[in-house]
Amino acid sequence: MSYKRIVKEIARSRISFLFQEAHDIFNEDKELANNYVNLARRYAQRAKVKIPFEWRKRICHKCKRFLYPGINCRIRMQSRKGKGSHVSITCLECTKTTRYFIKTKE
Repeated sequence: MSYKRIVKEIARSRISFLFQEAHDIFNEDKELANNYVNLARRYAQRAKVKIPFEWRKRICHKCKRFLYPGINCRIRMQSRKGKGSHVSITCLECTKTTRYFIKTKE
């Protein structure tokens, strides 16, 4: 394997570990969880790898904080026939709303 591939694999494993730790420790220490997320984001930028989607949607796009449903973010689902259904995630720290549209079969 090449050097770059090894670096990317290490970065992916560290990113998933840091996000899992941020999820586990969020109730005790929110700032430490946010530091874990910032560190994971830096790993992703340095190694040029994407953060997995299930963790990417747990970061606020504006303030870059870790979102924990029910504590510092609100999740709503909206179903609309004409405009399309979506999930709205609102960060309660900075009030930024992010929408993830749901693809429908036609």
